[in-house]
Amino acid sequence: MTGGEKVWPEPVEAVLADHPAIRDVVVVGLPDDEWGHVVTALIVSDAVPPLEEVRDLVKSRLPAWCAPHHLIAIDAVPRTALGKPRRADAAALASRHG
Repeated sequence: MTGGEKVWPEPVEAVLADHPAIRDVVVVGLPDDEWGHVVTALIVSDAVPPLEEVRDLVKSRLPAWCAPHHLIAIDAVPRTALGKPRRADAAALASRHG
């Protein structure tokens, strides 16, 4: 939840995966005093795009509250043996950067 709105990470990840500079992505919510949680995207990219560009892309296809508040560059998305994102590990990575 961010600002009282539920954000599912998969649709946000699907939009972000369409950005040409983003090779892989996982979306998590990080605790925030004002919003409850804020959408945070951990991305694998050779050239991290500007946050506003990424936010505009998400807002063009999803409600505005789904747009990431933070972008964090990582080397690889933590994944299970089945290839699913390990969101708890990703959130731990994000909290160390924030």
